[in-house]
Amino acid sequence: FLAACGKMAAQQSHYDLFEQLELPQCECLNAAKDHTLRSALTPSDEGFLQSDADEELLISLRFMQAVRLSAIVVAGPASSAPSELRIFANPPAPLDFDSGRSNAPTQTLPLTPADVAREGRPVELRFVHFQTVRELTIFVPGNMGNEEETVVARLRLIGLPVEQTGAKRSEAEQAAASKADWLGSGIRGA
Repeated sequence: FLAACGKMAAQQSHYDLFEQLELPQCECLNAAKDHTLRSALTPSDEGFLQSDADEELLISLRFMQAVRLSAIVVAGPASSAPSELRIFANPPAPLDFDSGRSNAPTQTLPLTPADVAREGRPVELRFVHFQTVRELTIFVPGNMGNEEETVVARLRLIGLPVEQTGAKRSEAEQAAASKADWLGSGIRGA
């Protein structure tokens, strides 16, 4: 799966981030009620995501912790698979269809029939723009065959969780900070 993506083949630590998604907080606007986002995200062969009223989709994803995204995999039928993804990392406010069309995305990914064939292949992101992603919004403006509905058989996000590291406080510093927090005077006033 990852061997298909040149630079990523060397980065064996990158994987499908499905387990990092906070699924109850993930949604898709304009999805058909029988073909939902969860069908495209789950790693099974059942179901797919399909647009309802027209070809546009607005997918909002939330992660349980910050992640580093390196690629996106999209699979779907050649005639109705997305032709382009407008990707917004950590949008300052929830997007709607108008802002998805007009706001500047973090990255725009044009897709080819080869990108979406079979299981899809990883399409690399500008890694520097996706280092600490907590929320991701994907606007799909249309599909390859200009069909009425867009179909996404699989949507996979490839990357790795951001490891939380930092200087740890000593027990004395932690106790002083906790006490000072209650007293409102900071660490020095403890």
